[in-house]
Formats: sequence, C-alpha cells, structure tokens
Amino acid sequence: GAMLRSQRSSSSADIGGDIAPIRVVRDPYPVVAYLAVDPTNDLVVMSDENLFGLRAYDRVHKQTGLAEPRFTISGPKTHMEFICGVAVDPVRREIYTVNNDTLARMVVFSYDQRGNVAPVRELKSGKAWGIFLDQENDEVVLANQHDNKILIYRRAAADDEEPVRLIQGPKTGLADPHGIYVDAKNNEMVVTNYGSWHPERTGEEYERISERLQQPFFYPVVPSGGKFELPSIRVFGRTADGDAVPLRTIQGMRTRLNLPAGVWVDTERDEILVANDGENAILVFDRKAEGDVAPIRTIEGPDTRLKNPTAVVVDIENDEIWVSNWGDHAATVYPRSASGNVEPLRTIRTAPNGAPVPGMGNPSAVAYDPKRDQILVPN
Repeated sequence: GAMLRSQRSSSSADIGGDIAPIRVVRDPYPVVAYLAVDPTNDLVVMSDENLFGLRAYDRVHKQTGLAEPRFTISGPKTHMEFICGVAVDPVRREIYTVNNDTLARMVVFSYDQRGNVAPVRELKSGKAWGIFLDQENDEVVLANQHDNKILIYRRAAADDEEPVRLIQGPKTGLADPHGIYVDAKNNEMVVTNYGSWHPERTGEEYERISERLQQPFFYPVVPSGGKFELPSIRVFGRTADGDAVPLRTIQGMRTRLNLPAGVWVDTERDEILVANDGENAILVFDRKAEGDVAPIRTIEGPDTRLKNPTAVVVDIENDEIWVSNWGDHAATVYPRSASGNVEPLRTIRTAPNGAPVPGMGNPSAVAYDPKRDQILVPN
C-alpha cells in the first residue's frame, strides 16, 4: 500500500500543475450561427456561438476573403456564450440574441455599443434557440428547444418578467423547436421542429415545481418516455396560448425536412422558407401547405456553397435571400426567386477561404476509439 501511494504521488507530480496541452483541436474563427438583416441601416448582424459574440457587417459586402466587420460585441460583461438566434430592431437600433445552452437569458444591445459591454437590458427567459421580434405587435417570441415550448414576451421585457403567453403541451406537437417566425399579416406563428420529443410537466404540476426550485420556466423533464418523430413545421395562431393545437402541420418523407432550423415567411409570395441543416439546402413551401408535401422549389447544390444552413432571411426591400452557413464560416446571399444549384450573389466570410471547420459546438464529452485511433466528440 505504501509503495502504491508513493507511485501515485510521483506520477501526479510528473503531470500536474500549470502545464500546456500537447495539442489543441479548436476553431479559431467566428462561426455564423444565425443572422438578421437590417436593410434600413444597410446592416447584417451575425451571432457567433464559437467565440461568443455579435458581429455586424455592411449589407453590401464585396470582399472575397476574410471580411472586416463594421463592429463587434463580445466579452464576459456581455453575458453572451452559446448564442444562437438573433433579431434586430431598425427603428430603435437594437440587437436581440439568446443563449441556448448556458446563461439562460436573452440580452439586448444598442447599435452604438462596442466590445466588452453590458447589455442595455436582460431577460431571464431560460434557454432558447430561436428568436423573432414581432414589431407590429410589440412582442418578442422565443423557441425553447430543451423544454418544447414557445414563450411570448413584451418586446421591452426585462429581468424576471413573465411571458404574456406560453405554448407547451402534448397537443402542440412541439418537438425540439428551433426556428420561429411570426406572420403578423396572416396572424400566424410558424415553428420548425427537429423531432426529438419528450413529455413535459405543465399546468399546476409545472407551477409547483417552478415555485419549489425558485427557477421560473426551468425544471427537470419527466423521466423516460421520449421518442423521435419526423421533423416538422407547425403553424399556430399568433395569439395561441397553452396546450394549443396547430392550425396546420407540414411533416412526412416527401417534405425532405432534416434538422429544419431557421424559418422565414415571405408574405408577398406566400412562401415558407426553411434552412434545412441536415441536407445543405433551403426548402421552399407554399404558405398554406399541409401534410406530407414536397417543397415547391429548393436552393441546393455545390455551386450554392450552402453548408449546414441555420438561418434564412428574406430581404423584401432588396429582393434577396440571406443564409447563415454554420459549416463554412460564411453568410451567402441569393436572388429572392433563386431555385436549384445557383451561385451566391455575394458572400461574407468570417474566416479565410478554405479554413477548416471542426464543427464542435459546446462539446459535453470525449471518448477515444483505440481500434480506429480516433477521438469522438459529441456536441
């Protein structure tokens, strides 16, 4: 026993202390997780969940290599970590973003802020992936993938304010919701779902647990009973509340939905556009489509340079479609009526051409496969 303790002590002394790693696998460049376009101020704002920050660029950017941002916001004072969805308010000149895996809050910044600065306001909203700013109804809407719910707040909500409405429950069909769009013209709300479903505590039981934990809108999920459903698009009434039944659902093998992330409604063309992360494509559906239906057109192919698209935005004023490419350090722009294997009109890159993408986002574990001599990293 004494000999073993001595060996352990010697071994610990050999490898302990402040030592440098043998090597590091990391992405040194910003990753474009999501984007928002402001044609009024000729600005596009991107969220970076890799280096934790916001980066703003000129909307018309013609550089072919690494693009220079107009301004950046990042640092510990910002309370931004694994941020995903982002929205902009051109009138009030504000930027909204949400933390998905950590910090559990929405943060809001002014267009005039720079660097490591505190938000102008924060909302303890829980973790969320998607965000949409409904300016016509003065509300901000969040898609919480972890708890299968949609939260609707006052636009100016802050601190511990509660949502004005909350959509959650078995009738909603929400299953790992990601993208969210409020179609104020048609009084509807469109939500994309990855399909990972688990039962949730709702109603009085939810309130009791929240009160006991003193953590509103966050609580342990019901153990077991989960399942994988086909990905879907669920359309709700804009003022839906509680365990609401969708007005329409797009779901099935013909839809080609595969990790559907960002979603946008082109109300002039009556189209729903989806960033289909799992197939490197933008899928376009008729706005009133329902059931197992095929897209009316797609943007996909090697010339499009699409790689793990996570956000899609229609700039009606300039007849353009914007896409964030999580897998290629880039935002790409296409004509609004683009179809098929089309080249981008222009590209904004956050890394040099050809920079590798490790593809890690909040890795939570690591394993070694000795047979193949590979390191396995789940995100």
